Amino acid sequence: MPRDNEDNKHGTRCAGEVAAAAYNSYCGVGVAYNASIGGVRMLDGSVNDAVEARALSLNPDHIDIYSASWGPEDDGKTVDGPGPLATRAFINGITTVSIVSKK
Repeated sequence: MPRDNEDNKHGTRCAGEVAAAAYNSYCGVGVAYNASIGGVRMLDGSVNDAVEARALSLNPDHIDIYSASWGPEDDGKTVDGPGPLATRAFINGITTVSIVSKK
């Protein structure tokens, strides 16, 4: 239940949708309700391919799910995708990071 203080917005709410506890009093459960969540603040400076790649590669032994809740401004015309470093981070996460139960 993030406060809307101009700081806790989209990413925080998305994380709640992912990891909302089972049997809570809000009539919902997260799609990965046993997952732990954390935040990576990356939008308060210059964001480029290298910054995105580092965020997507942060602590792979401790992070269950990476939710990339950022993107270009939606002006109805701009379509942007990951750069080469972020693409490599995605591929590395899919092909080399082992899935281990932490619970």
